[in-house]
Amino acid sequence: MARLKQQHPQNYVSSGNIHTEFENLIRYINRAELGNNTIGELLDILFNTDGEFDGPVEMRYDTTDGLEYRIGIYTDDDDAGWISLATVAQLKGDAGQNVGTIEGPFFYNRSDITASASQTVFSYALDADEADIMVFVNGVLQDDSGVYTLDDASNEITFLSAMSGGEVVTVWSLRVQSVSNYRRSDITSTASQAVFPFVHTDDENLLVFRNGICQQEGGANDYTTSTTSDTVTFTSGLTSGDLVTILTVENQALQNIAGLMLEDEYCDANGKIVYSKLSFADGDIPQAKVSGLVTALTDNCILEVSASTPASPDEQRLWLDTSVTPNVLKFYDGTQYLQTSPDSTLPSFTTSNANEYVRVNGTGTALEYGDIDFSSLVPKTYMGAANGVASLDSGGKLPTSQLPDVYSTDTMTIKQASTVSNGTLFVGRIWKQKIRIDGIAHILSAGTCTIQIKVDGSVVGVTHSVTTSQTDTNLATTIEVDATASSKLIEIEVTSASSATDLEVGIATATLSV
Repeated sequence: MARLKQQHPQNYVSSGNIHTEFENLIRYINRAELGNNTIGELLDILFNTDGEFDGPVEMRYDTTDGLEYRIGIYTDDDDAGWISLATVAQLKGDAGQNVGTIEGPFFYNRSDITASASQTVFSYALDADEADIMVFVNGVLQDDSGVYTLDDASNEITFLSAMSGGEVVTVWSLRVQSVSNYRRSDITSTASQAVFPFVHTDDENLLVFRNGICQQEGGANDYTTSTTSDTVTFTSGLTSGDLVTILTVENQALQNIAGLMLEDEYCDANGKIVYSKLSFADGDIPQAKVSGLVTALTDNCILEVSASTPASPDEQRLWLDTSVTPNVLKFYDGTQYLQTSPDSTLPSFTTSNANEYVRVNGTGTALEYGDIDFSSLVPKTYMGAANGVASLDSGGKLPTSQLPDVYSTDTMTIKQASTVSNGTLFVGRIWKQKIRIDGIAHILSAGTCTIQIKVDGSVVGVTHSVTTSQTDTNLATTIEVDATASSKLIEIEVTSASSATDLEVGIATATLSV
């Protein structure tokens, strides 16, 4: 039952349109009230205090009933409302398949026996139906034919020739069933023979012996193998009568095992899969396969959270628009999505509002379109520009680059009467100012010399040739002297003086802004 009531129907006398609008609004809000809950109460169920979706949908695993879910609020009964999603038997799946016994290592059951004088028979327990053996004497592999015989009934190995005494006979068992297509080949070489046939694949590892001595694989070692030609090739030809033994000891080809492997990492003490090991990918369970879920979702308002407009909307859908901050809740009116808060609705606009901005009106009661008033602002492009305004640096002062370059100009002069010799002539010392030397004028009454400006003991700029002809020179590269922090000495360095007399020098300077 709707809890919103219209108190004064048909009593909006100013306009029939107002009555119609209020009627439509009341009908919409009444329709949105479900289960005697207002829109605000319904939204409070769906969202937490941070505005994040927190709907009452729960899932659990029950050791008796299996995987279950429920939708709604159950404050008084933790076991009410649960709907089965999958039984325990369905979660277990089909029984696994017994694929056989996992074998142990390929080499096993080693026995080392020290032979006595004239001994030929050695005891060794072996099941010849399940294994092969390798026999070594003092570490040398023996031929399995013509050297010894094996009687698995009596568990004895009999050598055809008696031992001298003291030899160590070592016997290994080979679990041949652990290697798919196990093979052993003993080949007696001919003179200079290097290539020996042996069919094998890339997945098989081989052991190769020459006269019982284990050989090392590799082109820089003893031999190489080729699965293309099914050969074992020694790096040098063998001697006639050499015994080459080749056998497969490992097959790395993978075998697919059907069935479910159960171990305590994945199952509990009852052999059931631990719930934390179950994984359901998104979309694995169709809604139609969950009992009552489609009906429950159809009968409830649907909230879609996204940054883009939902496709195929309907009037039973709410949209939380996350493309704006803070997120905006909207509803579908059959034509378009509208905000649930009418106070923030933008006013209608026409083409005359092009390039205008939304602003709060002068009374602070609504939004309106209007132009931004820039009349009291100085464009940023005017700063530091011609016929514009000056800008300020990080210290709030005018940058030196935007001040006039020169406050005043001056000429520093020196006159050395009579004979002029090589050396340094004092011009003056400046202090608390910054100057720029732009030019130099010079003349002698007789002879020649060269001069160069010197600042604080160091010559700067180019060398100037002085003669009896007056010369006024504008410096191609001006010289700046900064004496704001400490005073600076200005001098003239005379070099290459030849009969030089009465030297006059004028240094043109300009005072710069500090």
